[in-house]
Amino acid sequence: MHESKLELEYGINSDELANATINPKYRTIRHWYDVWKENNLGSSNDISVLQKLEEKKKYYEENGIIVRYSENPFAILVITSIMKRAHQLPFAKDIAFVDSTSSCDIQSHSVTFMLAPCGVGAVPLGIFITKGQSTVDYKAAFTLLKQSMPNGFNAQGFPKQFVIDDSEAEKQALQSIWPESKINLCRFHILQSVWRWLWDTNHDVLKDDRKILFRLFHRILVATNLHSAEEAYMTAIGQISTEYNCINNTVIPLKYEKWIKYVNNYWKRKELWCLVFRDASVHGHQTNNFSEVNVRIFKDIVLSRNKAYNAVALVDFICTSLEEYYLRRLRTFVNGRNDTARHIFEDQLKRAVSIKKDSIKKLSENIYRVQSETENTFYEVDVINGFCSCPKGKLGAFCKHQAAIYHHHEMNMPSLPAINTESRYLLAKLAFGEHVREKSFYMPLTAESNIISNNIALKEGADLNDQNNDDPHCSSSISQTITNNYNNDHENNYAHDYAQQIQNLFTKNLEKYNDTVSTSVLKKCLNRLQKVKYVAMWESFLSTAGSKIPLRHRSRATIHVQPTTLARRRSGVTRGSKRLPVGRPKNNDPPKKKRRRNLAENVEKNIPNAKSHGIGH
Repeated sequence: MHESKLELEYGINSDELANATINPKYRTIRHWYDVWKENNLGSSNDISVLQKLEEKKKYYEENGIIVRYSENPFAILVITSIMKRAHQLPFAKDIAFVDSTSSCDIQSHSVTFMLAPCGVGAVPLGIFITKGQSTVDYKAAFTLLKQSMPNGFNAQGFPKQFVIDDSEAEKQALQSIWPESKINLCRFHILQSVWRWLWDTNHDVLKDDRKILFRLFHRILVATNLHSAEEAYMTAIGQISTEYNCINNTVIPLKYEKWIKYVNNYWKRKELWCLVFRDASVHGHQTNNFSEVNVRIFKDIVLSRNKAYNAVALVDFICTSLEEYYLRRLRTFVNGRNDTARHIFEDQLKRAVSIKKDSIKKLSENIYRVQSETENTFYEVDVINGFCSCPKGKLGAFCKHQAAIYHHHEMNMPSLPAINTESRYLLAKLAFGEHVREKSFYMPLTAESNIISNNIALKEGADLNDQNNDDPHCSSSISQTITNNYNNDHENNYAHDYAQQIQNLFTKNLEKYNDTVSTSVLKKCLNRLQKVKYVAMWESFLSTAGSKIPLRHRSRATIHVQPTTLARRRSGVTRGSKRLPVGRPKNNDPPKKKRRRNLAENVEKNIPNAKSHGIGH
């Protein structure tokens, strides 16, 4: 590129192309780069790395970055400005995620991330660089964090629980440094390891029995109380004969002694992975997906899938590229350029469409009782702690009952997605610190309640009893209400007529074509109908049913082909009605697609699960 620029500027046969001061040789440039690396990054051995970090310590401190290191065992801690402020997040005292990755530099140092959840996902509390992934290495790294941030984790000094992979070294190190914290294992990695164990040919499990055994273990994991967990455990090892573990009077688990031993070993440490031993302080986080995403961000975006020169280069990448990445992501969210949180809230609000204001009772200052929409059941919601007694909300996740309370009573809750001004301002302070804009800058142009009401219309009409009769606008409001009620009555009549026509057509077509329709098609339709649980799902079913049948004939409509034509097409050709490519065919074969990383789907299909990275995953 440099020579091409000189050719355009001076000519293809100019003297400047032979001038080493203007057009240096590749060997000269390589030498300059080696000298720059030696001066700024040191050599590749650990002693030189620590010496270079000591030289750059003043530079880090001037930029508000904490860099601490230990010589033996080798460990480095990096805490940037955003990471410092992340320790002030409300959830930092409740839960933290820990995961490690290696092969990030030439010396294959291990990089460990410790993260806390927030409104945009998770942000690091600290990043560690160690020689390996042993208990001694982790202890040295975690000790540096405890010494550097004695009032970390929202001034508590430790989180209530860590979520990790099934790494014994990580678990022992965390328990040693923070004995007050509880260790939770990632739900996904537990189930993934069980599925891989069942597929291991050394364990001699028949293919047809693998799904049965996997679901028996899954029932232990998701049990709602200790009695159910114990009963599921006895069923999984064959001590109890039930419909779940028995086929043709044969108890499946009793066929495999290795399986019984495997489940017994897991049951001895059930407190680590069984959900019945967790509470609302996990805030709905049962996996360490945030850690997996953060590792991918670091390797793909920060390092561009290239190994760094040494540990000093890794520290510099963390302090610059990774810090800038999180700053941009936070800025995008607080500036209203990301609607993910609002979509999460609206999804739960759609599920709560049948929960009316009069079905919510206030029991105390922070306790509300919400009536279930499916059965005569009531759930209690603690708006201070973000807890609901429903299966989803009791582990701290945001549920439809909390969404209904926020919608009708505008009560802020810890588990509420970051959709209001307070949440955006908190994340803005996380990103910009003392340079954050005033709070009014992050307020929406339209009132938040109006935005929600416009996006999802849940209220059927105004309650006249709640209106003040002395209001001068009262008469106009009543007139408007009467008009709305009149329009609603007409719309309800139309809806009833349409529903009657749909029902008649369904009955007529079933009677007419029932003998020719395959059982699989009827079963698929039945499964879709059974999945309808609330109004939004029913509307979605009605709006998409029969989507392959054109509603009107148009000159531009696609010309469909016969089903037998699709069956005769060779591999690699489109199965739709698009125009087929013509001309000389390509010589190369179509690229092979990787198996999807969907554990539930792979279990249902009874195939092995795809593996992403690491030995123990």
